Amino acid sequence: MNIQTTSQKYTRQLTGRDVFFVFGAGASYADGAPLQADILPIIMSNELPDIRNSKTGQSVTEFIADNFAWDEQAQIYPTLETVFGFLDYFISQDEHLSAQYPNARIRAIKEGLIKLIHYVISVKSNERGKTYRAFWEAVCRHNPNIAILTLNYDTLLEDAFSIIKAGLGSIDYCLHLMNYDLAEKIRTGFLRLNPNAIKIMKGHGSLNWKYCHCCKQVLLTPWDTRIDLFEEHNDEEPSSSAKYFCPMDSSEFETLIIPPSHIKKISHPVISQILNEAMREIRSCKKVVFVGYSFPDADVHFKALFKKSLSSGQQVIVVNNSKSKTLKYNYLALTDNVRFIKLSFADFLESKSLVKEILTGTSSMSDRQNQLSIYNK
Repeated sequence: MNIQTTSQKYTRQLTGRDVFFVFGAGASYADGAPLQADILPIIMSNELPDIRNSKTGQSVTEFIADNFAWDEQAQIYPTLETVFGFLDYFISQDEHLSAQYPNARIRAIKEGLIKLIHYVISVKSNERGKTYRAFWEAVCRHNPNIAILTLNYDTLLEDAFSIIKAGLGSIDYCLHLMNYDLAEKIRTGFLRLNPNAIKIMKGHGSLNWKYCHCCKQVLLTPWDTRIDLFEEHNDEEPSSSAKYFCPMDSSEFETLIIPPSHIKKISHPVISQILNEAMREIRSCKKVVFVGYSFPDADVHFKALFKKSLSSGQQVIVVNNSKSKTLKYNYLALTDNVRFIKLSFADFLESKSLVKEILTGTSSMSDRQNQLSIYNK
């Protein structure tokens, strides 16, 4: 046996995706999903009556009112990272805040806040949004050899995919889905893999993922991303956001989302699996395109992921119309091979030649000069 040939066979670089997209909140914003900074103001206002009238809403807003200060007129609110960080401190230390807020209630309030975030995103998102649909149409037209890491909980990306999926194949969430897996095994006797599946890795979880803490499996509920704030629960026990029970062990499912906190539980087995898959995709792709993502301080784990996964030969493209002065340096800290496109996601998709260039690697210099606003390094 030729040792050199065998070594090359098992160690050569596998051909990866042409483009690896990373979607932040700015990508979903065009289709109605609220930005993270807008969620707490919505919760604390009277905009959504169900929050004001439900026990969950009352418990969470009372806690925030008792422990934080804000100015509604000046639009100054604590960040979700700050609130979750405060809750996580008492949970991790197994301490009480006061007689009014023992540790068990702190845990219940955290679950309630997660439930409210779920509710706000599902209510505010526009299921008929056009931006993601335009994205999928461009992918179908130019190059479906892509993978996506999205940091958004909403299902707008998948909803738009379902409209034109005939030209793209299917979605691969890169995790075991108990209901789809079991149904396929029963029907065919084995689990078939779709070679045309497009990988969508949801690094912070998803509103349509229900997780069983007993058997550690995920149920996909594409038909149901809404939540009922009026479910009865004990205020001294963690509140479940599930409407489903695991067929394996009868445990309640909970929505699998990782809340915005400086102490993110990325050791969760499902999230860990997804991030490992994302790392493999990043290392083998030709270019990485960030859309509407600014690398917030709470996402240090993603900075670490890209810092150790990007190679010197890979191009990084940033599509973002943010006026933040630190945005550029957040990306230059990862690599000096960065191209900045100062456009919103919707405006980017309006530029047909630019979209074609990003997806296929072909363009003319006049197109780039006429249609791009690029930061000078």
